[in-house]
Amino acid sequence: MSKLAIIGAGGLGKEIHSLIENINQVSKTWDVIGFYDDGISKGTDIAGLHVLGDIDQLNQVDHTLAVVLAIGDPVTKFKIFDRLKGQPNLYYPNLIHPKADISSNEKVQVGEGSIICSGVRITTDVLIGEFVLINLNTTIGHDVKIGHFCSIMPGVNLAGNTTLEERCLVGSGANLINGCKIETESKVGSGAVVTKDVSSGKTVVGVPAKEI
Repeated sequence: MSKLAIIGAGGLGKEIHSLIENINQVSKTWDVIGFYDDGISKGTDIAGLHVLGDIDQLNQVDHTLAVVLAIGDPVTKFKIFDRLKGQPNLYYPNLIHPKADISSNEKVQVGEGSIICSGVRITTDVLIGEFVLINLNTTIGHDVKIGHFCSIMPGVNLAGNTTLEERCLVGSGANLINGCKIETESKVGSGAVVTKDVSSGKTVVGVPAKEI
């Protein structure tokens, strides 16, 4: 099995550890060595694993190591990757839960470092960028485009032809109707119903979703 470290020792990090265990039940693939986190002391026990250090210490790793970014906030996720991108010993596999329902590789493209959780359903002609999180029970319709570093929380529905530009956050249970575009670094609140495009850097909430 290949050694893997999780960046982020919070709740999402624990969920990603569980996802990896589910993958290993089907095919023994990953040996999770522990967490790296800037905000939790080295040696702290998290879900039976230890915090191995902070991001600066990860940058000093001198052996080949798979890494997963278990960070929900898209901008934070991007900043952490930016600190690590010159580290030649790290690589970023995709983690796809065995119970995710995804069309064939020819119809769904997934960039490196992305995470697809249990219960996700992805239909056809979908383009998913790098370091994207698609959380539990999300449905993604035809011809959807999801930009790099986006995070989609549980139970979201992206209808056909919707677009998320880079570093967008979509809260739990949100719905985007056909053809909506969410521009770079925008946020959609939990339970929102988005019926029109959202401009870059804006936050929308409610039914129908309105800017706040």
